[in-house]
Amino acid sequence: MSWIDSIKENLTITTGDGKQYTPSWLNASKGFEFQISEFEFPGISGALIKRSLPKARRFPMELYFQGDDHLDIAAAFEKSSFDLRSWTLSHPFYGNIIVEPMGLNFDNTEYNISKITGLFVETITINAPKTIIDPVDNITIDKENLDQVFTDSFNVIPSSKDINTLVSVNNSQYKKGVGIIKIPSEAENFFNLFNIANSTVNNATANPLIAMQAMQSFINAPALFTNSVQNRISLLSSNFNTLRSNINGITDVSSKKIYELTAASNISSQALASAMPQDGDYSTKNDVLAIIEIIINNYNLYLSDIDSLQTDNGGSPTSYIPDADSQISLNSLINQTISNLFIISLGSKSQRTLILEEDSNWILLTHRLYSLDPFDNNLLLLMQQNNVGLNEILSVKKGRTITYYI
Repeated sequence: MSWIDSIKENLTITTGDGKQYTPSWLNASKGFEFQISEFEFPGISGALIKRSLPKARRFPMELYFQGDDHLDIAAAFEKSSFDLRSWTLSHPFYGNIIVEPMGLNFDNTEYNISKITGLFVETITINAPKTIIDPVDNITIDKENLDQVFTDSFNVIPSSKDINTLVSVNNSQYKKGVGIIKIPSEAENFFNLFNIANSTVNNATANPLIAMQAMQSFINAPALFTNSVQNRISLLSSNFNTLRSNINGITDVSSKKIYELTAASNISSQALASAMPQDGDYSTKNDVLAIIEIIINNYNLYLSDIDSLQTDNGGSPTSYIPDADSQISLNSLINQTISNLFIISLGSKSQRTLILEEDSNWILLTHRLYSLDPFDNNLLLLMQQNNVGLNEILSVKKGRTITYYI
């Protein structure tokens, strides 16, 4: 079929509640990325790129409802979007696609049309993983077991260079970590773990396993701070970058094993932190997806790192090959964590934006988008979500983009 014949077909959107809409549309486009691993090797310029399967396709959409009843149809479309089930697009160019809307923007500044823009992401139809026990408990137990598996595989004696590096890393992580602690008892515990880690590391040549266990406890601590998931993950991600900053100079087997263990403790701590949110941490899908992206990116960097450190074989005393059981356990924990986060995202709110058709104020907008409450919680929430400054407290001008969540 030629593109001229295709463009004559209607775009049909079947929303999660089963209703169908046939809006006009413009600017059809799609895009996707591949799963990529990048490997760098000491002494070799450039990088080896391994490309795997494609990720989800993304479809930016520009939709229009027009006619005397366009406002009513747009309102019905907005209401249908509240249903959390997947949508089906029957697109003249791209065929039938099952998608999830990442966000919808409603623009009624032109009075004779309703313009709706948003990003639709193709989703697979496999049922979400089902867990028998509470996922938080499961991740916590698996994290504890994982730490034990890594220490069981630690079979080297740290060098004096390793000890100096670990002490430097501990000092850096303590300075950053203490800055986000809000509770005095947590600050005291973190300081004690810091002192124990440094003390045992300085004696690591005599008791390497005790030193590594103390390092794990210190690295893990920020995952349980009383702070938002975003702040804890950000701190752990920064600490991970600190661990990685020394990787180019790693040549000894002991240094490689130490990086394998300490960096894995950090990555698994990110998984643990994500499973223990504070109230309001995962209020929107974007909040959850941001955490997923950070964990996956850091885990992929870790895999690239240990792959670059690995030798061709294990046939000599200077050979290094990552412990298989440890890596399998870490991979299982990360997969379980990501699955749990995707389940959380299905129940989270989606971002919406509205371009004001006329001047308004925050009380009217709250009544329109959230409804008013006796203590003005919704009013304050809407103002916070839109970063309201002093010049907007009393009135909101026409054309202003209002962000809200449903």
